[in-house]
Amino acid sequence: MSKRFYYIPEDEPGFRKALYFFQTSAVPVQAFPEDIQIQTVSGCNARCIFCPNGNGSSKLPSGRMDWSLFKKIIDECVQNRVKRISPYLMNEPLIDICLGKKIKYIAENRKKGLSIKLNTNGGLLNDEMGRALASSGLDRLNISCHGISKQAYEESMKGLCLETTLKNIDNFLGLMKDGNSKKPRVTITMVKTKLTEKEIPGILNYWHQRGVSVHIRRLENRSNTEIAGKGIEPGSWQRFSYCKRLFTQAYILFNGDMLLCCVDYGYTTVLGNVSRQSIREIWNSEKALDIRRRFLSGNTQGLLCHSCFKQPG
Repeated sequence: MSKRFYYIPEDEPGFRKALYFFQTSAVPVQAFPEDIQIQTVSGCNARCIFCPNGNGSSKLPSGRMDWSLFKKIIDECVQNRVKRISPYLMNEPLIDICLGKKIKYIAENRKKGLSIKLNTNGGLLNDEMGRALASSGLDRLNISCHGISKQAYEESMKGLCLETTLKNIDNFLGLMKDGNSKKPRVTITMVKTKLTEKEIPGILNYWHQRGVSVHIRRLENRSNTEIAGKGIEPGSWQRFSYCKRLFTQAYILFNGDMLLCCVDYGYTTVLGNVSRQSIREIWNSEKALDIRRRFLSGNTQGLLCHSCFKQPG
């Protein structure tokens, strides 16, 4: 397998790290995650066909993050020069009516080089929420919109209405234009499935006419056998041979639990809890280190990673 990360002592001379990179193109695992995803509130207003959320297989707890815990997380991230903070995780973040306030706290306390990104399905992007996000300091707003026809969209994203979502997005783009705002940068994201692949040319044309870029991702089973069995994949499944999530990203639920990965809807691998420990302590715990070493050696049997598959790129 491709080993693009490796472990090296923090006091290892810089020239040795450079030499190892020159020889292998691998980089050392950092002592603190580069990216943090935070679930400020659980739940979702959609039941997307490609997501385990709400399909009965998710075992995640439900609730809302306390402000004191959110502040503790952000303060540690800022002190450790995290590159990106994303206040969403396995949820629809716009359910949190205080989201704008939380993003503003990140923006007001961040150091240079830290960006704030949000992923949403756009169904709750009403005028009030739009104004809150536009004035929050948010850098990137990714909106999941799977399809441009009513049939493909609403079959892919059950529980949502295409007309409502498109109106919400157009209103937000208008709000940005009226305010002459360059941020947040809006991107439409979608997963390529049998429901959407024939619509891709129309999707690209629709959004490009509005000056919005589109990012098309490969379908993943998210370590979930139900998704793999729905028959929506346009190709054959392939096991992950390379994944940077284990080595660069941390995932924190509303209750402080740090999960191994953003696909752990089965709630199988909790590395620690940030209400009782620091992110740094959990990230460098023996449990986390052992899992990463096993992944790098190709020994994923018994790990969440072993049941993760993707479509070919």
